[in-house]
Amino acid sequence: MKPNEMFDHVCSSISVPYRNYDWRYSKTSHWMTKKDKNFMYKVFFYTSLNNVSDKNVVFYGEFAIISLKTKNKIFNINSRQCNMPNGKLHWNIANKEDSHQAVIEFTDWLDRVCVPIIEKCTNDLDNFVDEVTTNGFYPPKGYIVDIAFILCYGSRELAEKASNKYYRSLEEKIQKEFRDNYNSLNLGNEAASSYGKNMMRNYSNFRTIIENKIKVDF
Repeated sequence: MKPNEMFDHVCSSISVPYRNYDWRYSKTSHWMTKKDKNFMYKVFFYTSLNNVSDKNVVFYGEFAIISLKTKNKIFNINSRQCNMPNGKLHWNIANKEDSHQAVIEFTDWLDRVCVPIIEKCTNDLDNFVDEVTTNGFYPPKGYIVDIAFILCYGSRELAEKASNKYYRSLEEKIQKEFRDNYNSLNLGNEAASSYGKNMMRNYSNFRTIIENKIKVDF
């Protein structure tokens, strides 16, 4: 098969069992989507422009949660971050045997890492917000949190708790950038550095904290 045909085959094969659980697969965009009343769940499939037939055809993927209310991506994680497959950056699906193994391993990753998060969001959101506040979305990769998610679906008290924990999870150098810009902006001044300007220009935890005047203790 040509690289694009092999990629299409792997993506489609992965999607098949999930279609029985209200997932929709887009062959042209190479993604799967599913919705509940609050969120869209999305699985993106990726390859490379430098594939070589029968030698190297890249495959990896990403899972994301998008708020239907704000349209912002509140959590995402990719297979590379989870050291899949076996510490490599991607699967090589150049031949049928390897492509079959990629389908098995990627499906296992979705079921182990992503599906449990979806089930908690859909069926037990209140408790999941508490869990994310305490541990983040995916504790094995550190404190991954979205303050706007907690503010919207939890409470201001939880958002303040998460904001402080988020600040403490940052590297020391980034903590200083955060602190300097937080203090400056809360006094009504301009951002103290490019960090503050960039964070206020784009969707970020820092911007959510500033715009909602969430207290962070230094």
